[in-house]
Amino acid sequence: MAKRIIEMVRAKKKSMLTKGNAGEGTRNAMLASAAIHGGVRSAAWRNYMMQFIEQDPLGKPVDQRQLDRLLATDGTLGDPQMDIHRAYMLGNGPCATTTTDTFTLTVDTIDFDLPGGTSPDPTDFPAHVRSVGKRATRNRY
Repeated sequence: MAKRIIEMVRAKKKSMLTKGNAGEGTRNAMLASAAIHGGVRSAAWRNYMMQFIEQDPLGKPVDQRQLDRLLATDGTLGDPQMDIHRAYMLGNGPCATTTTDTFTLTVDTIDFDLPGGTSPDPTDFPAHVRSVGKRATRNRY
């Protein structure tokens, strides 16, 4: 069975954090930007999304259903939840220094009805979101 999409997203996040992979975040940001500008049916969109599916050999999805989900060719284009997941996958891509904090945010259930299901992970949320314990108070002048 192929690794789940979210597992591949988490692996990409980890690779961007790995020392010696300084160009990985920039490469990801460039792919994400091209996909945003190209749109859901563009080659740029496909190029970006191919990072998040297991391939064997390179360029051939182990599970075509995963690529179909990411390309929205599986009947989920227009599904509010799936569209949000795909939007976050792209929107989180070119966020510069915060990309690694938020890269997996709101992507964790994109696999919900694919083999393996979902896989919640507390590291999918940036520290500043996890640690908010009190309501902000208004400054008084």
